[in-house]
Amino acid sequence: MSTIAPRRRPRNGLTALRATIAGIITLLFIGPILWMITTAFKTGNQAFSTEIQWFFTPTLSNFERVLQGTSFGFALVNSLQVSIISSVVALLLASGIAYPIARFDFKGRSGLAGVILSLRIVPPIVTIIPLFLLLQSVGLNGSLTAIILLHIFMNLPLAVWLLRGFYEDVPKELEEAAQLDGLGHLSTFFRIVLPLAAPGVAATGLLCFVFSWNEFLFANILSNATSQTVTVSLTQYVTPVGTQWTQIMAAATLVALPVWLAALAAQKYLVRGLTLGAVK
Repeated sequence: MSTIAPRRRPRNGLTALRATIAGIITLLFIGPILWMITTAFKTGNQAFSTEIQWFFTPTLSNFERVLQGTSFGFALVNSLQVSIISSVVALLLASGIAYPIARFDFKGRSGLAGVILSLRIVPPIVTIIPLFLLLQSVGLNGSLTAIILLHIFMNLPLAVWLLRGFYEDVPKELEEAAQLDGLGHLSTFFRIVLPLAAPGVAATGLLCFVFSWNEFLFANILSNATSQTVTVSLTQYVTPVGTQWTQIMAAATLVALPVWLAALAAQKYLVRGLTLGAVK
């Protein structure tokens, strides 16, 4: 007569150790963010006090100076325009490239995806001079259009690579059944494939938005006083006299807020999208 072995209970000491290590690692990651946010709500005396002030009266004066006293508010609007437009256009163009690669058999299909991804691996600093001269020849230097075009160029290879994997995960039999019912390739894509791959498309769009929002090199070289993005505008708080820490922390908090809100809004799609199999 067989006996059932009792289940082993997890060791309380090992569980507590793992929880402690996880808590320490979490604090190491979120500690600088919490320090940035709390400093944004402090006065200069509170921020530079020799004693750590855990309890203080928060103030919004730093945010008022950032939004009203400097050009940061205009840079915030510029970044929103650049990030949203470049992400949407990159998704549209990437879908037009990734879907045929995922569904149609043609010579060089497997190598084409690798070639496209290799464009993303090239360091941006290598291409900045030729792109600068090209945009200067067509009169686009210093405009938001130039930054948008370069952000599309930057995000397109990664978007193609990710979307190709997401579209391949959609069962091909569903498309064949839809085409038997009279739908063409374009209708099948928009009515069948795109809704099923929506979590992956949302995850790709969020990544494109974050990369565009955080990009500094192209925006710094190609922008002027009226087309600066937030990453470039943050440098105005570092002067030869000193660094305006409370204001730069308030500005950095505003920079992090849209990305956090976008990730929070797309959290469900982001988790589902990144587990569909494209990121392996």
